[in-house]
Amino acid sequence: MEEKTIFEQLEVQYEEVDGLLYPILSVDEKPEAKEQTGKYGDCWIHYMQENHFERYRSLIRFGKLQEKAMEVNEEAYELLDQMMKTYLEKHPVQNPSSTMEMWKLREQAKRMAEEFVFQDIVYKFH
Repeated sequence: MEEKTIFEQLEVQYEEVDGLLYPILSVDEKPEAKEQTGKYGDCWIHYMQENHFERYRSLIRFGKLQEKAMEVNEEAYELLDQMMKTYLEKHPVQNPSSTMEMWKLREQAKRMAEEFVFQDIVYKFH
């Protein structure tokens, strides 16, 4: 009985180029995620694709891109929450009955915290 190669067992398709057979291997650029990677995870994926393409392709090849993006997203939100809480403790609302003032203060805290989150977590080589 003739043994099959791994490619034959997996029923890999071949293409002929100049008389040689090459297996048709492809990796999806953006594999379907079982879970969402989130805002900061998506930003990190885009950053890696644009600035560290070799690492990006390596993570795709080993199936770790989505997992790593979810880790980055989780870490980013933890830092964001911590920094917003610290900012709001240092800058209390002058008029607690003013919804607009409370909203402005929260937005300012979020914008300032996001600057650090992007620089310290998202735009880093992980």
